[in-house]
Amino acid sequence: MNESELKLLHCYLDGAITPEELVTLEELLRSNEEARSTLRSLATIDAKWQQLAVEAALENPNGRLNATQRWRAVPIWLALSAIAASLMIAAFGWFRPTEKQAIQMQRGVARVIRIEGIGKVDQKRIVADGAELFAGEEFSLQQGLIELAFRETGVHVIATAPLKLDLTSNERVFLHEGQVKLVVPPQGIGFIIDTAERKFIDLGTSFVVTASPKGSEVLVLDGKISVDQHNGKSEELMLEGEFAKFDRNGRTEKRMPSRLSLALPELSLPITNPSDQSLRGSVFGYNQSTTIVKPKLSDDLIGQALLPLLRSQFQDQTCLETFHQSNPISFRGIAGAFHAFPHRTGLTNYSRDGGWMAWYRGQVAPPQPGRYRFWGYADNHLLVAINGKPVFEGSRRESSFKTLGIPRTDNPALPCLIAPAGFACSEWVELTSDPIRIDIMMGEVGGNITSGLLLVEREGDNYEETFWGQPKWPLFLTETPSSDEAAELERLVGHLEEKTMGSFSVREEAIWKVKE
Repeated sequence: MNESELKLLHCYLDGAITPEELVTLEELLRSNEEARSTLRSLATIDAKWQQLAVEAALENPNGRLNATQRWRAVPIWLALSAIAASLMIAAFGWFRPTEKQAIQMQRGVARVIRIEGIGKVDQKRIVADGAELFAGEEFSLQQGLIELAFRETGVHVIATAPLKLDLTSNERVFLHEGQVKLVVPPQGIGFIIDTAERKFIDLGTSFVVTASPKGSEVLVLDGKISVDQHNGKSEELMLEGEFAKFDRNGRTEKRMPSRLSLALPELSLPITNPSDQSLRGSVFGYNQSTTIVKPKLSDDLIGQALLPLLRSQFQDQTCLETFHQSNPISFRGIAGAFHAFPHRTGLTNYSRDGGWMAWYRGQVAPPQPGRYRFWGYADNHLLVAINGKPVFEGSRRESSFKTLGIPRTDNPALPCLIAPAGFACSEWVELTSDPIRIDIMMGEVGGNITSGLLLVEREGDNYEETFWGQPKWPLFLTETPSSDEAAELERLVGHLEEKTMGSFSVREEAIWKVKE
């Protein structure tokens, strides 16, 4: 590799790569086996270096210089020398394990966070919550699921039955049968999932691997993985949203991310002309004649412009004066794709580069008193406010809404194709049977490839779960769907459960009614 190519790798690892350089890097990684191998090596070293920096900061919290800055200031050759030296020291001490090392050996390579069903190690030992799994053991599960955490690498795994896998080491498993979803932190880069057909090597990502007698499949939820053959030959790089099948006869099928995204169904029924029973809204966008200046395509101009509205608890609407507005629309729920949404609302003369934003508002009554929390995600904006106060933000990282500091919890164990961190959820909100004012915002930073999902959970209610373990929380609705809408929502649920392991339910008793 030449100097400019190596520079691209370092810029990527440092988070200082431009969109143009990223395109060049991805093409390089697709075509150059050495580049993929070098990135794996550098990423592993970089992650270990950052881990050492954090440890140093914890040991010396009163140091003048930020620990990460101190470590980053050390030349790369010295970093490599230090790691090599530590490996040498470890080698000399291998035959005389310390008490700490002995405890770590007893701990095993992975710990069971939870298990549903009867799991066995080597067809003998029954596995329970909190059990230790050791290198070289074979784990099997006929029904249910298991959630694991690998100690050294921090890799988080959820696997579903029928399942059979070998725990090869701290950083490798062989999947004979079943489906596993991995979330790999920086220190776990290089983690390997083997199947009979291929070797899948993580590059700092989240992905799903399925193995069966017919072959194996992989879906990249976030980041990148390297797909290698067992003879050591690096085959290709797979990116976010890409899906591939490898059968026992050597055939390969692959789908690109754009097809996965565009395949998400969009509800086609009318959304204009709201009634008195409807939660009302409008869609806003920059006028087509407005000059849009964006240093990066992902820059969020429209979200930034609407922050004064949110900070004033939706009272100061002067920021809306610069926008083109759609016809009045009714709230039909946030579910599925919204590719043609602006056009369907009458927002035709707007700048696609500037993005668009839907704002729904009105008085609603909860189905019954209790504690509620919202679940969901959107590409790019999603926000819910109650009585003027934002309580849920399920946006992607590009959204300016994140500057508001709205508490949220990411749940990577619940797969979601467009949200790297999985489903987001709000804190619990205590509500009576009295009507509340609700404001919902959902939108796109630019273009028209948009999707989202907004669900709501009531504490204490029981919900059916998917095979993946995600509860089918109700879709947040303020009207009972018509028969045509119900049929479209049913098709959408089928798509989500098949493609992204997501789901939802539509429950009449969970609908929030609009009040005057």
